[in-house]
Amino acid sequence: MPKSTFFNLPDEKKDKIFEAAVNEFSQNHYGKITIDKIVQKAEIPKGSFYQYFENKDDLYVFLFNQIGNKKKYTIEKAKKNIEKLDFKSYIMLLLEEGDRFENEDIKLIKLKDKFMNECPQEIRKEILYNEFPKSYSLLIEVIKLYIEKGELRANLDIDSAAYIITQCMANLGFYNIKECRNIKGLGERVLDAIIKGIK
Repeated sequence: MPKSTFFNLPDEKKDKIFEAAVNEFSQNHYGKITIDKIVQKAEIPKGSFYQYFENKDDLYVFLFNQIGNKKKYTIEKAKKNIEKLDFKSYIMLLLEEGDRFENEDIKLIKLKDKFMNECPQEIRKEILYNEFPKSYSLLIEVIKLYIEKGELRANLDIDSAAYIITQCMANLGFYNIKECRNIKGLGERVLDAIIKGIK
C-alpha cells in the first residue's frame, strides 16, 4: 500500500497518478510495464514514485484496492431496496450492480482481463486476499438482515454462507459458457441451489 507521503498529496495529483496507472496496466502486459512509463504518464519524477510506493506491484495492489472500494460503495447504494426485495432478488441486484460497475468503463474491462490472464500469481493472490473480504462483509450484513426478516434460518452459519455466495458470484465467468451464455440466468440458478441450503 502507498506510503504516507502519497496520501499527503493534493487530490488532483493522486488522481493523475491513479489514472496513469489505470491506463498503463489496462493497455500493456504486466511484465512489460515499467516505472519509467508510469511516471512519464503521471508527469512525476521517478524519485517521487519511490516516495509514494515501494514498487510497481505496490501500485498495482493499491489500484485494485481503490477500484474495490468504489465498487463496494456503488453496490452498497442498493441497500435502500432491501425492504422491497426477497433475498434472491436482492443478491441478483447486487450482482447486476457489480457487473454494471465493472462494464461501464472499457479500461476496467481490460484491467480485469489482464488481471485474470497476466498478473503474477503472488500479486493476484494478495489482491484477492485484500478485496474479497469487502464482499464478505457486505453479504454478512445482508444475510443478518434477512435472518431478522425471517426469510433465512436463524441458525445459519453466516460467515460460511457469505463466503460461498461471494465465491460463486465472483467466479460465474468461469462456468462453461456454451452451456449458459446468460450470466444473470446462471447467477439465478446458482443462487437457487445455495438458497435451498440456507432457508
